Amino acid sequence: MAMSKDYHETYYEHGEDFLKQLPKGVFITVKDNKGRVNTMTIAWGHIGVIWGKPCFIAYVRYSRFTYDVLLNAGDFTINVPAYGTLKKELTLAGTQSGRDIDKFKEAGLTLKDSHKVTSPIINECDLQYECKIIYQQSQEPALIQPSIKERHYKTHDTHIMFFGEIVDSYTTKKGSHS
Repeated sequence: MAMSKDYHETYYEHGEDFLKQLPKGVFITVKDNKGRVNTMTIAWGHIGVIWGKPCFIAYVRYSRFTYDVLLNAGDFTINVPAYGTLKKELTLAGTQSGRDIDKFKEAGLTLKDSHKVTSPIINECDLQYECKIIYQQSQEPALIQPSIKERHYKTHDTHIMFFGEIVDSYTTKKGSHS
């Protein structure tokens, strides 16, 4: 029986695929300690190493339902569709609130248990990152360059950064991220 790849290998091997898809959107999915599950499309984030740990840093606005769920969760998953796919689903998850609708039902997305965290993965996505929240940081509005503030924060709805240690990463469909 062949040994499965170490998650560090998958993390590095698929980093380029991930970074190519991120500006088009990926799903952050979270389940909190109250049993609420939500997903949201994000197009901002960082993948890298901090404190010697592989991490994903997700930016979530305070006004989002996902922020409320993340506050009561210890982890999240990043679910990456194959490049250029799931466009309608990403649009729905990025424009509708989980306060008002069941995004999974409306978008036809199915959840599957993750390997190492409580938050589930989205079965229709091909690349998964399971992340344990290890730090949170609010943006400091006074330190944001004025032109960026004018473009992205006209309503003063800044982001909180959730640092997630990548505790597992894997592909769930062969050949989709070649």
